[in-house]
Amino acid sequence: MRRRWQRPPPTRFLEETTDVEVRFQEVDALGVVWHGHYLTYFEVARIAFGKRYGFGYQTILDHGYIAPIVRSEVDYHLPARFGDVLTVHARLHPERGARVTFSYLVRTYRGEELAAGLTVQVFTDLSGELVLVRPDFYEKWLEGVEFKSA
Repeated sequence: MRRRWQRPPPTRFLEETTDVEVRFQEVDALGVVWHGHYLTYFEVARIAFGKRYGFGYQTILDHGYIAPIVRSEVDYHLPARFGDVLTVHARLHPERGARVTFSYLVRTYRGEELAAGLTVQVFTDLSGELVLVRPDFYEKWLEGVEFKSA
């Protein structure tokens, strides 16, 4: 049986879904997407999320912070191939800490699960110093959005 992505617990979240078409340069000699490209697909979904909810990289930078990824995980279930259109779901899961956690699910247009993953971002100031408490702008943003419940 396939392992389902269990972290973080799916209690509250915001979600955005976007499509990505697999390009020729993303596949190997066997015609299968190279595993590292899934992190790019996750980023495409995070950017779409930021546009939809007003919480993207530029927003963070405009408030004097950077949010580097400090953890990423991917579980691979089935291969994607050149020309496939993938649907990438990105869910932001609010946490108490000064970090941003997204979970991801990559599917074919037929609904087959290809991969699932997770990224964790932390806040730093512009010089790279770790911020240990949630920035005010992030607190206010969290208060202003309506989360879905699983």
